[in-house]
Amino acid sequence: MSDELLKEILAELRGVKNEVKQLKTEMNQRFDEMNDSIERKHIENIKADESLLHMITDVQSKMATKEDTERIHKRLDYQILRIARTEEEIHLLKPEKQ
Repeated sequence: MSDELLKEILAELRGVKNEVKQLKTEMNQRFDEMNDSIERKHIENIKADESLLHMITDVQSKMATKEDTERIHKRLDYQILRIARTEEEIHLLKPEKQ
C-alpha cells in the first residue's frame, strides 16, 4: 500500500470518528432532554395523584356512614308514624258529612 492510500484511509477514519463523536454528543443531549421531560411529567403525575387522593378523602369524609343512614331511617320512620297518627286524629275529629 502506498503512503497516499494510507493517508486517505486515515483521513476517512478521522472523518468517521468525528461523525460518531457528533452523533454521540447529539444522542447524549437528546437523552438528557428526554430525561428532563420524563422527570417533569413524573412530578406532574405525582401532584395530580395527590390532588385526587385529597378529593377522595374529602368526599369520603362527607359521606354518611352506615350508622348515619340507619339513624336517618329511624327518624324518617318516626316522622312518618307521627304524620299517620295526626292524619288519623284529624279524620276521627272531622264530623261526618251527611
